[in-house]
Amino acid sequence: MVSDGSSFKSRVLKGFAWLSAGTFVGQLVTWLSTIYVIRLLSPSDYGLMAMAGSFMALMAMMNDLGFSAAIIQKNVIEDEELHQIFTVVFLTGLFAFILSWLITPIVAWFYGEGRLEPLIRFMSLNFILSALFMVPQSLLVREMNFRDKARVDIISRMISSVLTLVLAILSFGVWALAIGEVCSYAVRAVGFNIARAGYLKPVMGLKGATKNLKFGLSITADRFLYFLFSQSDIVIAGKFLGKDPLGIYAIALNLASIPSEKVLPLITQVSFTAYSRIQEDIERIKRNLLKTVRAVGFFAFPLFFGMAAAAPEGISLILGPKWESLIVPFQLLCLVIPVKALSYLLPPAIFAIGKPMINVVNMAISCVIMGVGFLVGVNFGILGLCMVWILVFPIVFLITTMRSLKGITLPFKDFAAEIVFPFTAGTSMLLSLLMLRASAVMNLSPLSSLLIYVITGAAIYSILVVAFRASAFQEFKVMLKG
Repeated sequence: MVSDGSSFKSRVLKGFAWLSAGTFVGQLVTWLSTIYVIRLLSPSDYGLMAMAGSFMALMAMMNDLGFSAAIIQKNVIEDEELHQIFTVVFLTGLFAFILSWLITPIVAWFYGEGRLEPLIRFMSLNFILSALFMVPQSLLVREMNFRDKARVDIISRMISSVLTLVLAILSFGVWALAIGEVCSYAVRAVGFNIARAGYLKPVMGLKGATKNLKFGLSITADRFLYFLFSQSDIVIAGKFLGKDPLGIYAIALNLASIPSEKVLPLITQVSFTAYSRIQEDIERIKRNLLKTVRAVGFFAFPLFFGMAAAAPEGISLILGPKWESLIVPFQLLCLVIPVKALSYLLPPAIFAIGKPMINVVNMAISCVIMGVGFLVGVNFGILGLCMVWILVFPIVFLITTMRSLKGITLPFKDFAAEIVFPFTAGTSMLLSLLMLRASAVMNLSPLSSLLIYVITGAAIYSILVVAFRASAFQEFKVMLKG
């Protein structure tokens, strides 16, 4: 058990710093590459990739079986157990690879897209590659060795991003995306086994693996339900709207989610590891959870509401006129992303204290409600899917959050108190920017308008913070110091 002293806080903060640095450097290259690649490719290319990605996400759950979370969560784990886990994971990865080759024609038939067959079969190499680095990667996270993890992630992202860009320039189309992704997995397989060597050793006995399977299967059940929740809109849009509208929707969702999808995994990784080391101290977990909610809400609401306000100019400047159809879906999705971001913060605490079934039930509730919503919303096209996120997801969030908070005995009012101010201040900023849009600013160039929106939005939010939450900056300073 990790001590309650400053050394633990230092390790957590240092781990988050390394993950943040790694993500920033890697994503800087990735974002620049992605923006240029989007300019080169078509909605059809991204629609095909979204279809393939949904299938890949489903099959990927066979690889892990929740073992990575089990490795991180356990206080003590023996090398022999790790070798046995690798054996099981590699065999399931090989099985997923073979199964993908066999059932890919069914996936292509479902979507009516023959080009999916070779695409998915090639991308199924990721199942074998991910099996090769699951154990060493999980050990680095367990040991809070985020420095080495960040190094591998940076290298893999940079190499795959450059390769994707080059292939897009050479007119490889959707294959530029697929080859870049497989390349990323290959680099990670090599890198993580260099950083934490000695675990590519298959063994015959599986006792050590099976005793971790119960916890792992509950994680797998949660991830399967999360797949249904996160991919149901993609599958439904691909089936009923086709690859071109799906491409527009997928790009809008991906672009809107970029800040949260790249930063929040850092927070959840560090949180899960840290909470697991102090899993017996529930009061300490609750205190740190509220600090995390406060920090995420403080930045998420103004950031995404500001992105929604500045979307017309931003998308026009960055992606060009051919992607103007992204603007309205992007704006609508940005409005709900802060709430979606907050939903990521509770599961690490739930899993760390050994109550994964709470989240499993939460995901089941989310799947049913959101799935029905998307089936109705798809009748109104892309905008219908976006409205499901805006109107239905906040209800789902409220239900599941209350269940999770009950599991860790944290009053809902304490949780809600941390997000009332950033939501109110962010909404005020958004309304002010919309009023500004109706003024003469619209007659300026897109770049000038964008700069005015950014500066004005930041100024308005800062004034509100100083006026009503002046202590917030001091609180964050204290948090950073541990």
